[in-house]
Amino acid sequence: MDNQLGTFLKAANAAACSWFNTYGGALENIGIAVSISDLPLSPQIGAGLLLANAAAQTNCNYDPSLNPGQSPVDGCIEVSGGYGILQTKFDGVDWRQTTIQGIQKFCSIDSISQEPRLFNGGWVFDITATGDLQGEPSGGCTRTVTTTIATGLSEALARTSEFRLSVVEGSCQRESDGTPDAPIVSPYTYTDPDNNCVLTVELLGYAEGPGGSIFQVTQMDPDVLRGSGGVIGGCNFDSTIVINQFGGGDGGSQPPTTFPNPDNPPSNPNPNEPWWVPYVAAALGGVVAGVTEDILSRFFARTYPGLIYRMVSVCEKNAAGEPISESVDVPIPQLTAPDAQLARLDAIVELLQAAKNFKQPVCPPDRPALLGDWVTVRFESIENSPQGTRPLRKLFRYRSQSALDLGQIATYWENFTWNAGPVCVQHKNASWGTPQCWADSVDEGKRVIRFAGLEAGIDPDAVGEWVISGSSDPRFGMPGTMHVAKVEGLDWVTSRQGPSGLPLLTVDP
Repeated sequence: MDNQLGTFLKAANAAACSWFNTYGGALENIGIAVSISDLPLSPQIGAGLLLANAAAQTNCNYDPSLNPGQSPVDGCIEVSGGYGILQTKFDGVDWRQTTIQGIQKFCSIDSISQEPRLFNGGWVFDITATGDLQGEPSGGCTRTVTTTIATGLSEALARTSEFRLSVVEGSCQRESDGTPDAPIVSPYTYTDPDNNCVLTVELLGYAEGPGGSIFQVTQMDPDVLRGSGGVIGGCNFDSTIVINQFGGGDGGSQPPTTFPNPDNPPSNPNPNEPWWVPYVAAALGGVVAGVTEDILSRFFARTYPGLIYRMVSVCEKNAAGEPISESVDVPIPQLTAPDAQLARLDAIVELLQAAKNFKQPVCPPDRPALLGDWVTVRFESIENSPQGTRPLRKLFRYRSQSALDLGQIATYWENFTWNAGPVCVQHKNASWGTPQCWADSVDEGKRVIRFAGLEAGIDPDAVGEWVISGSSDPRFGMPGTMHVAKVEGLDWVTSRQGPSGLPLLTVDP
């Protein structure tokens, strides 16, 4: 057995054990999708016995009583031409009317949980139903409600609950007799211990061969080697249909049968069967090579529609410096494989060249226009600098579009204090310039800038962006409690009218 088939077989057996242990007897409800036996045993002794034998041959646990697919609906599940009432049987004897909020006339039970769950100290079923409120036209089926039904019972009794619709008008269109539903089998992830290859194994169904032998049909897809960022050894394969046999006295060690799983599978003449059923039957009949050849021939005979690949520029400008959009088109006509694939590969060359011809998409963002008049606030620390005998001095500048005059702006800042420190907080890419301050924390720096924004008419959290930095230079980031400095008894708040105007002090000193 080659390495690839060995990996497939180990993955198939590991997945089978997991499914046998998880779903047990519920797997019987999947049934036998393919039978090539002249005297198929499944109708005579049941698929459950075949699966139990398969589990034993592969040394897996199998609980035939485990059946998570049991439906709690026993009776009408959909009403046609009228409506019904929802009934429950919680005691195993009497059917009683049950209501849910939002529906009084029921058209259908769309879904109901197969088992109760514990909710707020009681056992409930989750239900989705369609119908109408009282007074709305019967048969309208305009409301769909998802809610819970409380049983008021212990867990053991709640699991015996049954539901149905009792027809009031019209007739029952669809019934459920409470027989188990086929379980939805979750895919199994297998990691090969020899090469660390990771495979995803999906159960497609079961097949029966001569003498009651049973086969598992799965779809296997490779995954990358976790943590490596690449595909290795036994993982280097395309999506594959794998058929492995249980039993036969060999513990399920015979090499599996495989054939490719194309992206666009061929159609099945029988619309009620999955596409792979006739191919599995043919493969089990010993014509694997023919199956593979047929699938590939159908794949390559496929006609692919025409399309256009387009490369669009994002940085081009005309002579006036205005942005323009240029593009290069590569039309692909309608072709059959492999010509369709080759045409698409050839198109890549033209598109790559177009990408090189266009200006590369590293366009710097357009800076917003600066609006408003400059405001400069000079701060000094209440205490002396830690490294000197004089207070720290800080300058804070921004543009303001507020309607306040300079005296009012000075009053706004008059009693404001903040804590200087080693964190440089800036706000950029907005119309008020790039205000910054050295604060003792990010939050403190943002508080200063937000306070300025409230006066300037800017919300720094809604426009522009924050920039946080620092410095290893000990001259920067010294601590201190900062307040507005004064010059000749006046708050040192100045403004400049326009880029060339003279600075104006709060009050002419």
